[in-house]
Amino acid sequence: MKARTCRGFTLLELLVAISVLAMVSLIAWRGLESLTATRARLAPEAEDVRALLTAFGQLERDLARAVNPQLFATDGPSVAVAAIGGAPALTIVRSAPDTPDGATAIQVIGYRVEEGVLVRSASAALRARGTLGPEDLTRVRLLANVQSLRVRLWRDGMGWHDPLDPNAAPAPPTAGSWPAPPGVEVTIVRSDGKAFRRVLLVG
Repeated sequence: MKARTCRGFTLLELLVAISVLAMVSLIAWRGLESLTATRARLAPEAEDVRALLTAFGQLERDLARAVNPQLFATDGPSVAVAAIGGAPALTIVRSAPDTPDGATAIQVIGYRVEEGVLVRSASAALRARGTLGPEDLTRVRLLANVQSLRVRLWRDGMGWHDPLDPNAAPAPPTAGSWPAPPGVEVTIVRSDGKAFRRVLLVG
């Protein structure tokens, strides 16, 4: 009976296998390097998107709590746009968070762009609206790299109305009340020229 001989790999076969493994390793390394580079490139963009969504989300919450001028004695509209330092500024009079004594209070919120940053200012809980100084406001930087802020208000029968546009028709006066617009259009233009627009409901 003849003994079975064990045949191993030849040197050529080993060289081919090593070459294939080296090519697979090189492809995998290139793919991992590309994935890491893509992640590093997208990380700042993802952070910008998160900050933008946070800013719009906070603005939406403030507008949702805008007070009804017919229920609160205010000396002006609950949502207004004015020019401060030549740049638009949005002011919102909203219901304040619950106070310890349970009394109803209001809070004055402001949005404006300062030195390329969208800033939200907020007053403490107030029993009545009055004159506020810079020391009476808490300021939070919401979004960096902002070129400009544009705000338009919806007026029934007029459509979108820019209060700062000198060529726009003035809003019709309403005796005895300051009606809040049902909607606000906010456009944020970033430093790279990209514009982001949101339409938000009031109240």
